Amino acid sequence: MTDIASAPADLPPLTLTDFQTAGLDALLSSHTEANSHALQTVLSTAAQTHIGGPARALTLLSNVISMMLTPNDPTAVFRPFMVWSDGRCSMGPDHLTHADIDALVLVCDTISQPVLRARVADLIWLRERKRGPRYPRMAIDAYRARPINFDTWHRDDEGVGWHRALQLAKQLRAVDEIENIVHALLDAFFSAVSRSDFAPLHFIKPLLAEKCAAGRERDVAVELEKIGHRRFEAASSFDAESYFNAAADWYQWAGDADQHDTMLSMAARAIALQAEQANGAITQHHWYTKAIEAYRRVEARSRKRLGIDEAIEELRRKRDAAGHAMLEEMVLIKGPSVDVSDLVTAAIDHVKGRNALEALMAFSGLDSPPDADALKDQAEASLRAHPLSTLIGGTVMASDGRQVANKDPQSGWDNQVAEKARELFRQHAQFVAVSSLAPALDQIRNEHAYREADFIAIAQRSPVVPADRTGIVGKGLYAGFCGDMVQAMHILMPQFEHMVRQILQGANAFTAEHRPDGRDMEVALASLLDRPQMTEEFGEGLTLAIRAIMCDQAGSNLRNDIAHGLADEALCSSPFALYAWWLVLQLIVETFAAEQEITNAAATQEPPTQDSAGERQ
Repeated sequence: MTDIASAPADLPPLTLTDFQTAGLDALLSSHTEANSHALQTVLSTAAQTHIGGPARALTLLSNVISMMLTPNDPTAVFRPFMVWSDGRCSMGPDHLTHADIDALVLVCDTISQPVLRARVADLIWLRERKRGPRYPRMAIDAYRARPINFDTWHRDDEGVGWHRALQLAKQLRAVDEIENIVHALLDAFFSAVSRSDFAPLHFIKPLLAEKCAAGRERDVAVELEKIGHRRFEAASSFDAESYFNAAADWYQWAGDADQHDTMLSMAARAIALQAEQANGAITQHHWYTKAIEAYRRVEARSRKRLGIDEAIEELRRKRDAAGHAMLEEMVLIKGPSVDVSDLVTAAIDHVKGRNALEALMAFSGLDSPPDADALKDQAEASLRAHPLSTLIGGTVMASDGRQVANKDPQSGWDNQVAEKARELFRQHAQFVAVSSLAPALDQIRNEHAYREADFIAIAQRSPVVPADRTGIVGKGLYAGFCGDMVQAMHILMPQFEHMVRQILQGANAFTAEHRPDGRDMEVALASLLDRPQMTEEFGEGLTLAIRAIMCDQAGSNLRNDIAHGLADEALCSSPFALYAWWLVLQLIVETFAAEQEITNAAATQEPPTQDSAGERQ
């Protein structure tokens, strides 16, 4: 696929004859069951065998089918398949010109292949609604032409197609179509409740997202609860957690607050079971923390009835024991020093040729938190080698001319060492971002098409992400993956601060300060970093890295500048921003990896019918 920005301009408009001359009908008739990815390959390959109008016609359809369908985000239903670090991207809806739409209108009625027909009709409606409602109705019928089959629900974009069909039917207020789609998805759900995988959950996700269930919200909730209990009794803790959480959502929709809280409590019990099943103190500590957080989701009205406070206290004792034991399990791994060219090659090779999940995990391992003691020793050596730097003061100016920090020679040796250590780490972070993270990220984008839902699912499995923030954190991670660091920073910086606050609160830290007027005000990230529980929960090295990148006024100061509206596009797109995004991703992916360890361990102990680790990936 070529960069859309390189497409030629001022060419004659495409005609129906161009599509016919290109042999579109014969091409599609031999690929009636192809999914969007396969069609893109077929069309782009065929385009290379033609010239002029026929080549442009097939290229247009290839670019159109290459877009990712993301109905979970109504503001961006279609997204470019690829976004490069320099801002270039493959075709997105906004790239379609009026001439392109005219060409799609010409060919739409002649396309019988359901996936391509749905895509073309949908984009016509999305870009130019003046063309009339016949196109969304055509798209609805085409999306529904693919039968509901869990084996192809994700691989062939079938699931998002049914979701989009329901979305379009709601836009049109097409009562009959809405009813038919809802009943088809409900029938698929109830037919799949005896399966040992996650098929039932996936069939009803569009219904929950679009709030359409034909009045059967409670029926679905009850069935989800039953499945959750069966999985829990079979010690399939991950499955049970997912079904109990889903049941909580559906009970909430049905208006049953008591059962909603009960399901949240059961989900927390399932997470605690994950901790008990874990091999090793590190993963136990992760999931005890996650279980405590899950119990806190239960509303105050139900805490006494469900024994929440007692359950949390017991989990805290177990987490403390795991915390002491995990120190013996930790190891430090450091890679060799290499020049920039070798590092670029090594970073690309590190993520290249892996499956989607392995590539993301490999990407998160491209760097590690600094050894705080070693970095301070390096800072001391640097200051001693250049003693004048400790005697001469200085100021730090912001890009808008404000003086934002002073370097005071009277601040004391320890403060100077700490400042120098943060400066050295920022140099390291900038070097890693440019020479490792950026090229590796480009490589992953070339090989994999992650969806926003993938990052949300990873966030849901991470003990550092509060349960009520998994959606927005996933959106921030996905924005960064797509190269939109401005959006990623404005989402993730405040959400990361909230993550830190929640973790410290779980460690019994006071995260607020009492004001003389009686108010209790939450403190900002810089103050949270001073809490003694910060190094206990995150480690001294990671705490130093967070301070150096996010809230050091003498440095990039990402958190503060973004919070106060002082961050311009240059800062949000800087190597520091890329490193900050990666740092948040690393925390989340590493704890997600802990889940994978437990899943694999559980799979070796359970009957084959209970093994769903493949579906979780």
